Amino acid sequence: MNDDTEFGYKARQILNQGLDSLGRDVAGRLHQARQTALNSQRVPVRGLRLAGIGQNVELAFFSNARNLLAVMALTVGAMGTYYWNAFEQVQEYEEIDSALLADELPPSAYLDRGFHAWLERASDSSSQ
Repeated sequence: MNDDTEFGYKARQILNQGLDSLGRDVAGRLHQARQTALNSQRVPVRGLRLAGIGQNVELAFFSNARNLLAVMALTVGAMGTYYWNAFEQVQEYEEIDSALLADELPPSAYLDRGFHAWLERASDSSSQ
């Protein structure tokens, strides 16, 4: 057991020992005061409650608006990234198409399997 838990148990035992000496009316008033304090601490919660942390109803609208704004920003960012990548890919395809059209080889040469083998051998010999 850690020190905080042990201290809590000892404090509870000491308070419980003094409880027997209290009068019934004092114990009733203490119980009523405790219930009033607990009821005033309870906060109506909208949405998800994480780790025991709630939010006020008045603040729930602003929190939801902030969450909506964050989701919208992420969506715009994701769409922007998608279109940026698509634009770069189109530019790469444009360069490949331009190179193919400017070359003197017919397009059927690129479909020949022997041509691919020759390209691989040529690139291996040029890299050495």
